[in-house]
Amino acid sequence: MFERFTDRTRQVVVLANQEARELQHPYIGVEHIVLGLINEGQGLAGQAVAECGARLDEMRAVVVRLTGPSDPDAPTPGHIPFTPRAKKVLEMSHLEALRRYDKHIGTEHLLLSALNEGENVGVHALRECGVEPEVLKQALIGRMDDQAAKDRSVMDRLTAPGDDAIRTTLRRHTADRQLLRQVLDSLESLHRRLDAMGVPPDPEK
Repeated sequence: MFERFTDRTRQVVVLANQEARELQHPYIGVEHIVLGLINEGQGLAGQAVAECGARLDEMRAVVVRLTGPSDPDAPTPGHIPFTPRAKKVLEMSHLEALRRYDKHIGTEHLLLSALNEGENVGVHALRECGVEPEVLKQALIGRMDDQAAKDRSVMDRLTAPGDDAIRTTLRRHTADRQLLRQVLDSLESLHRRLDAMGVPPDPEK
């Protein structure tokens, strides 16, 4: 699942695990992933959250209040599993990256998938901290668009007149991306139908 994650995104997963352990939670939920994104701080996701005013200590306190007190006498498990919602957010981050034609999965894709999933403790905690999910999403997308514009500028310099081979390759990639978008749209439509039918996710995933 993590092969295409950037180093920052993998660090977020490590930090999410640490947050769950420090809060003595026997699971890693979306709330721990959001805490990990804020804790990492340097990626596009952490920058967007900071821009919207959320602080790590405040978020952590809200998460504790929303999830209830932990059992201080409970042993800390060696392996802490992801909740079904957290797994869904991790899987959706792949789709978010594909939708924007990004090769790697960054912290921004992880946060965007958490916001789009919607009904999770992480999003509720952000709202409790005064951060509206839609406002955060727009701030995040703005940063993603700025980064994409910089990347296009670099590509434009690489495809100056005379670079026919590069332009031909780019045209082929554009056609592949259009086909990929059609496949993604079909998958999303299928997922919505399965959700409406009440079909549970594959327990092996």
